[in-house]
Amino acid sequence: MVGRAAAARGVLLVVLALLAVPGYADARPGGKLVPAEGVLLGAYLDRWGSEPYANVTGFETRIGRRLDIDHRFWAWNDGWPFFGAEPYHYERWDVEGGRIPMVSWDYLGAGTLDALLNGSHDHLIRSKARAVAQFGHPLFVRWGYEMNGAWMPWSGYQNGRSAAKFVAAWRRLHDIFVSEGATNAVWVWAPNAQSNPNEPWNDFRNYYPGDEYVDWVGIDGYNFGTSEPWSRWESFAAIVRPVYSAYAGRKPIMLAEVGSSEQGGSKAEWLLAAKSAVENEFPSVAAFVYFNYNHGGYDWELTSSASALQAFRALAADPYFNPTGVPVAPVPAAYPAGVAVRARGARRNEVRRTVLTVGSPMVGWRDRDRRN
Repeated sequence: MVGRAAAARGVLLVVLALLAVPGYADARPGGKLVPAEGVLLGAYLDRWGSEPYANVTGFETRIGRRLDIDHRFWAWNDGWPFFGAEPYHYERWDVEGGRIPMVSWDYLGAGTLDALLNGSHDHLIRSKARAVAQFGHPLFVRWGYEMNGAWMPWSGYQNGRSAAKFVAAWRRLHDIFVSEGATNAVWVWAPNAQSNPNEPWNDFRNYYPGDEYVDWVGIDGYNFGTSEPWSRWESFAAIVRPVYSAYAGRKPIMLAEVGSSEQGGSKAEWLLAAKSAVENEFPSVAAFVYFNYNHGGYDWELTSSASALQAFRALAADPYFNPTGVPVAPVPAAYPAGVAVRARGARRNEVRRTVLTVGSPMVGWRDRDRRN
């Protein structure tokens, strides 16, 4: 008995020792497109309709490397992944260049969620699923993002103050894709980092469709700084931690939309702190997709200051943010002052929505432009 007890204590000590090893107890969940370690780096880039691909290649030149994920928005009835004729096959171009496409598929203008649930959109959905299956390459699909934000037509706030219709709609959409063989679609469920209105029925957890319906959990989180009367400077870690903590043990985490203002602090320091936090505090984060867009006075673009661009280049050059080993150009010691100058491009098929202000403070966009 004494020998068995000692052996049991020995096993327990070994288990405890393993749990004490950094990263052992916090090993990230696996899944489709999930790197074993490190973080896939991506971005949403404005002006992609004005000249095919120039915004992506130009951005990559500025940050000193190729992106892992190229994020764009498509309207509900747009023709992705085969939009029009060449050279507009954006998703194909991504894959040929070694990037993973991520499509945020808008439901704007498609009616209420009832229209999706009653089968009114089944023909369109099946056609889209077959096109994705024909495409054949893995791509991230992010439908119904920020569903816990009152500003979205598919939100619980605009669908009976309940998450039930959203969950049913997500499952229906997912099941149709599977039935049509579009298993190369990698589903990213992405709530806003903070729910608005901040009421129990609108908690982001209520919108989760279930582990079998979600491949990655995304987080849309922004530091608005002091750009609004209701906003304050917030650290990256504080913004993402609630959603991360709820799902990090179950699914890989994608920072699907992330950005910082320059107002109220240093965007460069915010980015470097985010880099450190991802590496040391959030092991399940497997993708970091920056929202590089000057939108309605919220200047998330990395060219808002030379220091911000320098900080992001340092993040992009870090091996932890480069698990696929993309060649990286040396980080310059400094940037000329002219780096902050921007040229606005033409917009194609702009979708603009005015957002309801619900609760206090307002969390999210007051209005948002999307290029689709």
